[in-house]
Amino acid sequence: MIRNVMAALLLMLTASEAASSPVSVLPAGGFSASGELSMKKGSIPVSCKTTFDGEVGSEGEITVTAVYFGGFNPLCKSIKALGLPWQGQVDDPGQLTVQDMQVKVRVPLLGGICGPGPVTLAWTNDNAGATFDAVTLGPDCAMNGTMLTTPPVQIHPRSSSP
Repeated sequence: MIRNVMAALLLMLTASEAASSPVSVLPAGGFSASGELSMKKGSIPVSCKTTFDGEVGSEGEITVTAVYFGGFNPLCKSIKALGLPWQGQVDDPGQLTVQDMQVKVRVPLLGGICGPGPVTLAWTNDNAGATFDAVTLGPDCAMNGTMLTTPPVQIHPRSSSP
């Protein structure tokens, strides 16, 4: 009997949390977000063609499963994502947060690990993109750039029903 009551309470709590999500995301499912990401480790800046692959839920849950750094600069090959998958969420229609983002820069003397830590990104439906705007990741890293999603993801406020 107690087990059934606990199960019912857990189900109600889960349903109420899902119903309280402030956003609706379309399309839900797999995505790629790509663009030029300027990353600075200490005093060394490098700009790389970057792609984040992952999944987004219809209520804003985000999982980043792979990150690729490439481009013409050979230093881009020295950057590697750590601790994948990264989890995150859409905070509101104009902002999302990725938790525990962590990268390793493998260059002699000046390399090291950035993070782990949360990063908050601005979101715009106009270009279906997330923007790193002077985003910092401890101890001494900063990132700038806009990642455009494929397929184009749209985030809207969840309409409340009367």
